[in-house]
Amino acid sequence: MLWTQPISTGSERFRGTPVRATLAVALLFASVSGGLTAEPVIDFGGETYHLDYHDRAKLPDGSFGDGVAEFTLKGETVNDWTKLFAFHSYPGTGDNPSLAAATLGKTVKENNKDANYALIEDPKTGEAIVDFLTWAPGSDVMEFNVFKYAKAGDGTGLIALQYAQRFKTDDLDVADFRELRQRSVEEMARTDVGPARDYFGGNAKSQ
Repeated sequence: MLWTQPISTGSERFRGTPVRATLAVALLFASVSGGLTAEPVIDFGGETYHLDYHDRAKLPDGSFGDGVAEFTLKGETVNDWTKLFAFHSYPGTGDNPSLAAATLGKTVKENNKDANYALIEDPKTGEAIVDFLTWAPGSDVMEFNVFKYAKAGDGTGLIALQYAQRFKTDDLDVADFRELRQRSVEEMARTDVGPARDYFGGNAKSQ
């Protein structure tokens, strides 16, 4: 699997990197009475994230709408976190990962004209990654995000993986941020989207 050059960027270009066929995100379940618990644990970037919040819309016809599962580090919550990992499900958002990634990047730019984003895609799988750095007006807290979009397992809509990290402007210099960005994007490129597909597939069947 080889990720291409960015298909759209902010002020800085990110070069595509070879992607090893390894599973950077492991969806681990403990066996209980011969079955599986509903408590997935995510390993990303050498840290372990635990499921802290889940929500999925149910449409009037009984089908499922958008869904999210958010994972946080021990001692943090979805209301107070420095690092967060998430699964997203978008059953009604077409089947074009590159378009979805580009749309998110443009939306970030529309809301913060000083924010920059970069896109890369895998022409073999059709998966696409967008990363960006943004912040609220007047805040000294920055938020870096990496999203990876892929087609849903059932062929309907998209799923996405998200990694986010918050830090204050004084915590990282330019060199530190570039290292964080490169490391996070490369880690996301190695990450298997299968666990997210399985999560929402299994969740849909159980509700």
